[in-house]
Amino acid sequence: MAHAAVMIYWVIVALWATVLVSVVYFFIRNPKAFGTIRLLLIVIGIDTLRNIFENIYFGLYFGGQYGLFSGWLVQTLGQPGLLIVPKLVNVAAACVVLGLLLYHWLPSAVREWRQSEQCAEDLRTLAAIDALTGIYNRRQFEMLARAELARCQRYIRPLSLLVIDLDHFKRINDQYGHQAGDVALRVVATILTRATRDSDVAARLGGDEFAVLLPETTRDAARVFAERLCELIRSNRPTMDDQPLELSVSIGVADATTRTAGIETLFRNADQALCEAKRAGRDRVVVAAPMTERYAHAAE
Repeated sequence: MAHAAVMIYWVIVALWATVLVSVVYFFIRNPKAFGTIRLLLIVIGIDTLRNIFENIYFGLYFGGQYGLFSGWLVQTLGQPGLLIVPKLVNVAAACVVLGLLLYHWLPSAVREWRQSEQCAEDLRTLAAIDALTGIYNRRQFEMLARAELARCQRYIRPLSLLVIDLDHFKRINDQYGHQAGDVALRVVATILTRATRDSDVAARLGGDEFAVLLPETTRDAARVFAERLCELIRSNRPTMDDQPLELSVSIGVADATTRTAGIETLFRNADQALCEAKRAGRDRVVVAAPMTERYAHAAE
């Protein structure tokens, strides 16, 4: 039994030595894979060394008492001044570990978590925002439009959609270069952002096409707003090489009803109105006929 009591210390030493070797081995093999966990590995290493020292000390002391080692070990290690050394090592290790945790590892872990959250937020923003104009892209616009259409149909509230196309955009690119085209797109996006309400949704659908979703807005109010947009864009023409760009837009307006089958139908109605605006000479607003009128024309 005495031998077992002594041997338990050396079993513990062997286990902690295995822990220490494993930590060192994996850290050397993969130094860049741990990040803030490096400090945690240091904490484990300090605690492991403390355990190894303490158990070797008492393993030698009790081994000497039970005759496994020389008797002078008992006399030497049993001195009161030395018996307190393992406890002092224990206290010192605890202070170092506490300092590393409070002043290094925990703040670093929180910092890394915040950075990962910021990266995730940046990715969400990149997925939703058009890089050139800084407004929503088509994917995000369609997602928001579907939710708003469902809300307006559920509560029987007005909802209108504007589909906007820059007039003669290809001519701007051909005459002034693609940089001028980018400037024109950004100007239109800025005007849309400033003219819309917080509840409205403006987006670049792609190329030179934009869209604005107007909750709580009837088709007549949407037409008035669209005409104001035409005037704002007309009167805020950017300049390239000290020459003002001929900038105007054509706008198709459509409103949703409880009969609107989906956002695709609303888009199709607004696109048809936009095509009529272009055929009529551009730089104007055309409002899609109400559903009842379209059904009547179809019946005729």
